[in-house]
Amino acid sequence: MLVSVVEINSAAAMVQVLRRVGASVDDVARILSRDTEAIARRMRSTKGVLENADSDVASAVRSTVADHRKASSHYSGIYPGRWHQLSVRRVENGPARVADELERIYRAGDRSRWANYDPKLFQQGHRSLEMWLKTEGPLAPLSEHYGLNCWEMVTYAATRAGVLDKHRLRELIELRRRPDGTWNGDHLDMWLQRMGDWLIPEGRRTYTGAPGGPVPERGDIVMWNANAEHVTVATGRTGADGSPELYSSWYLPKHPLTWDEVTKSFSQVTDSVQITTVDELTKGMYALRYKGEPCYDPTVPFEIIFGRGPW
Repeated sequence: MLVSVVEINSAAAMVQVLRRVGASVDDVARILSRDTEAIARRMRSTKGVLENADSDVASAVRSTVADHRKASSHYSGIYPGRWHQLSVRRVENGPARVADELERIYRAGDRSRWANYDPKLFQQGHRSLEMWLKTEGPLAPLSEHYGLNCWEMVTYAATRAGVLDKHRLRELIELRRRPDGTWNGDHLDMWLQRMGDWLIPEGRRTYTGAPGGPVPERGDIVMWNANAEHVTVATGRTGADGSPELYSSWYLPKHPLTWDEVTKSFSQVTDSVQITTVDELTKGMYALRYKGEPCYDPTVPFEIIFGRGPW
């Protein structure tokens, strides 16, 4: 799942990016896939739309973030979907109920397919939660055939817990695509910016790890950078490494980055929910490599943002 658009300002910069990751443009389209569109978003600004939309090679393109952000409402009528931010409806014990459902999923050992917004995955039928939003009927149980991304798992749990109903969930996360599963121009870029804002609609705080500093409470959403590069939920506990413990839906830290020849993506079947920590995930992200090159620049710190979700 983004609050800003990163611009690569020249063809020379593009060449440097490709040289650094040691890959052709086609290879870049297959780089580390995550719950965000970071690389797809950044690379589209200079080299068209990448089909593998949740890709990231953040170290290569973590450049100056544009300061000219516009409110999501600006895009109403420009792109399909809801762009005027929802009013916040607070649900009694909402965060705890979401955390309880994620704990239940974890304890049950449920498995599902981590699947990003890649049009190929949509066309292949692997975007299960997204497809359910476009239909009627009950929410299906998780399985190895059920595909969704990190923040969709959070909202799936919220729906299962009765914190969100289907109408509200549609308004919050439903991405409008073309019939073939693609999107128009910068539509997805702006959509991800919107999601970064809407997941924590108010009361954002930053976790720094400093002694006595603020820490997330049980059920708080915790995300990497204001653009929601990865989205998790706090368990309310402290991990063995001293950082906040989290419920996370992703392949890290348990599984490595793996290219799937069947789907032609980095989608994979994995534990629906892992229990990890802020520090463990952060270290795992910095340790990721593509063709021997780091996917994240270790000299560029992540901003760990947390707060109550939109419930």
